[in-house]
Amino acid sequence: MAAAPFTPEMIAGVVREVLRRIRAEAPATGGSIVSATPSPPASPAPPAAAAAPASGGSLLAEKVVTAALLARLPVDIRSVLVRADAVLTPSARDQAREMGIEVVRSQAEQTSPRPGQVPASPRPFVVAYADCQGDVGARCAGIVRAVRGAQQLPASGLADVVGALASHALGDGARGVLLTSRPHAATALANRSKSLRAVTARDPATLLAAASECAANLLVINPRELSAFHCERLARELSRANWGDPPPELSAAPAPCACSSHPH
Repeated sequence: MAAAPFTPEMIAGVVREVLRRIRAEAPATGGSIVSATPSPPASPAPPAAAAAPASGGSLLAEKVVTAALLARLPVDIRSVLVRADAVLTPSARDQAREMGIEVVRSQAEQTSPRPGQVPASPRPFVVAYADCQGDVGARCAGIVRAVRGAQQLPASGLADVVGALASHALGDGARGVLLTSRPHAATALANRSKSLRAVTARDPATLLAAASECAANLLVINPRELSAFHCERLARELSRANWGDPPPELSAAPAPCACSSHPH
């Protein structure tokens, strides 16, 4: 004799009984009822926000930071985060000191150069020109391309450009190249600054030898005496060189004058 088929009411009753028993046993076993309905996939976590400056700070994305840019900041700002390759003008440094603002450089992303690409300079590198005969814009652009991350300073008079180079050397430990048709005057002027050790020569080998001997941080080049190729090669050599400390004669304080013919 065939068994009577289950009716929908009978099936529903069996399901209710099974669920009742599971609920009754759950507290005793520490278990929990798991829904048979699949849960929707969890939403992906939002990307981490970029690190913001500390309290009382501000973030500047400009590549060239000027005094006018700092002057527009709120008066309660105490620190400014700038790009790793940002160029601070001398007037911007003075403005930051007057406002009591600390300028902090962000950490540059460390990436390996592509094949054939010039490695980034381990320290800031600047290129400038002043009192040049003819247009040397293309020459400067070539040097900037030769040293990845290099920056070109605005053109100005010789004294102003040397002052800007000295400011970068003092504040950032920068090295650089100065193109000028007055290399000897520029070298003498640069070496009056405590932060610059400048050398010049009319051929690449002599110039590199002088730079190594003096642990120079500034090469003064007459663009009419050296080709674009040599200027770019010298810039790369300077950016990667590890001269060490300068000779003690250059870092020692000048000896006092021993004469008695005039007051000191």
